[in-house]
Amino acid sequence: MKKRMAFVVLVSVFGMGALIGLRAPGAQAAISPCFYKCICSVPYKCCTTPTGTTCKRDTSGTIGCPQVAC
Repeated sequence: MKKRMAFVVLVSVFGMGALIGLRAPGAQAAISPCFYKCICSVPYKCCTTPTGTTCKRDTSGTIGCPQVAC
């Protein structure tokens, strides 16, 4: 009887953990990777989301872009 009760408790705990883990909003972070690219010698940080790709000018100096005439 004790073994069955312990089994039921463990299944319940792991089941709840799985449900919470699957519904966590942080799981979508892997879907939206970011990357850097140069547009007319200006560095931009672009991020891909389920709705499309957005780019913003990067002022942190993470990458150096070559001087290109546009």
